[in-house]
Amino acid sequence: MMNSIVTCNKCSRIHKNLKSLRQKYITYHNNPVDGYGSIKSKLFIVGLAPGLHGANRTSRPFKGDFSGNLLHKCLSDIKALNNNTYIKPYITNAVKCYPPNNKPLISEITNCSHHLSNEILKTSQKKVILALGKIAHDSIIKITNHKLKLYPFIHSHIYSINDKITLIDSYHCSKLNINTKRLTEKTLQDIILKAMIISRHYDKYKN
Repeated sequence: MMNSIVTCNKCSRIHKNLKSLRQKYITYHNNPVDGYGSIKSKLFIVGLAPGLHGANRTSRPFKGDFSGNLLHKCLSDIKALNNNTYIKPYITNAVKCYPPNNKPLISEITNCSHHLSNEILKTSQKKVILALGKIAHDSIIKITNHKLKLYPFIHSHIYSINDKITLIDSYHCSKLNINTKRLTEKTLQDIILKAMIISRHYDKYKN
């Protein structure tokens, strides 16, 4: 885990909530959750924040709850069916700590942006970023110094952020979005596969 995340205490509301959760769920991680995978991956998947009974429990983003199980099922299915296309992604969240009711304040998202920036901009390698949800999308646009009004969140849309970063938007794989059919497992799998194909043929796609 990055030292800057371990020692971060900028968000008093979240800090207080985690302190309370450590008493309620004594076996849970209840701390900031760093990204998982190789920072040199050509594919980044960015979500909202650690889920209470997911990453906040397991210490790994998208691990141990509905959203995580669905995401990893899609990744496993793609690997099984399209092994030559599959890329092991780096998985992280825009907000590194579980926010009360899973709803971070704008100030908390802003406070966490430098952690996300450290991950995404740490290497100059060309990469595709799959943003799961508007908060992830907006965070990426901001840390790359672009204007949100010029890059609105649009499900399945592809943005060329610069010559090193391509951004693909998707609705978050939350239980609510699946139950309301805003997003389906098939749609999510198709978007992930699209992201992997672009990652493997980045220069060809950009040209």
